[in-house]
Amino acid sequence: MAMPQRDDTIEAIKRLDALLEYAVMHGDEKEAERIRAELRKLTDEV
Repeated sequence: MAMPQRDDTIEAIKRLDALLEYAVMHGDEKEAERIRAELRKLTDEV
């Protein structure tokens, strides 16, 4: 994986992780599951 692409992936994971934490803190399970699916998709590509 090229460095810029890796950096973009890392930033996307960080952003999704923060959004997931927010969704869980506010009890939005539907949004949390959607974010988890996005995270799985991102990490499966790596």
